[in-house]
Amino acid sequence: MTIEPAIGIGISVFGAILLIAGIVGLIRDGRRIATPVYLVMGLGLVSIGAGLLLNNLGHPALLTIVLVVMGSILVLGNIVGYPALVIFLLYSGITIWRKETRTLGNALALLAGIALFFLPATLRWLAPPETVSLDAEYKARYALHLAVVLIVSYFGFTFAAFIAASLLYRWRPIRNAPEAIIVLGSGLISGKVPPLLAARLDRGIAVHRDFNDAPVIIPSGGQGSDEPRPEGMAMREYLLDNGISRDKVVAETESRNTEENLRFSRKLLSSPTAPVVVATSSYHIFRAALLTRALEMRAHVVGAPTKWYYFPSALLREFIGVIRDRLWFTVLAIIVLIILAISFTAIIIPAMGPGV
Repeated sequence: MTIEPAIGIGISVFGAILLIAGIVGLIRDGRRIATPVYLVMGLGLVSIGAGLLLNNLGHPALLTIVLVVMGSILVLGNIVGYPALVIFLLYSGITIWRKETRTLGNALALLAGIALFFLPATLRWLAPPETVSLDAEYKARYALHLAVVLIVSYFGFTFAAFIAASLLYRWRPIRNAPEAIIVLGSGLISGKVPPLLAARLDRGIAVHRDFNDAPVIIPSGGQGSDEPRPEGMAMREYLLDNGISRDKVVAETESRNTEENLRFSRKLLSSPTAPVVVATSSYHIFRAALLTRALEMRAHVVGAPTKWYYFPSALLREFIGVIRDRLWFTVLAIIVLIILAISFTAIIIPAMGPGV
């Protein structure tokens, strides 16, 4: 079967535009969730378009390979990837529940694993009967099932893009010598620097040494209601105890969250656009990077190692934070998906007719 060459050319051109946008975005900044989406979609469309053009010329090999690869990814993702993800989330969730404090944040991996385990059965339960009916109850159930599928798919796709963008960002080298290294706070225990925060400070010290001890280190954190002193002061003390010169440490002690860490630390720079490195935990890298982009900072974010079992819950918490930061966009996306589900139901059910 042949397809009009214009279709193959159009698909290839559109794919090339997306691919170029993804490559440029990755090289210039990398602090965008859309970047891996452009890269994957662009590469896929270029491959399909080129395959269609070659197929018209009597060379179907490329198109066949592309279709086989895409089909294999889809099948393996459902048969192997989905169960593996459920098992991993349950295992890591149980492990962190046993080894760390039992908080809602630490339970996210376990809750996600349980939700994904029951998701297929839930979708089957919501699905309308196989026999089509034109009554309002059938249409409502069809629209509800379709809306839930679309919303679940949206969050799954967005989370996959978030993971991909996070991984791509981690591979970026530090390109500009920083004026300062901002170390983000994470809370004190009995007024002392706990291991998680110490790891962030150690990461900041490592970057400081990489640039011949030139950058100033800004430990950033205010005083919580359950803390006897500002976090920034305890962090400063840790840095001095680990060999950093006093003239190279400027504490920020007023912030209450990550955005304020960055805003208030930026005021201590010679210029709001001075290049900086931000040190945090590995799971927190990309959300911190998104915040630096929103604040128009010339920043590169690096992360300290995190225990493997802690990572899934922490990453889910970060994703929820990103959703919260862009709540208006998420709400708008959900409304659009619900409208699409209702509109599709209103069109497709009468077209199918009763008893189909």
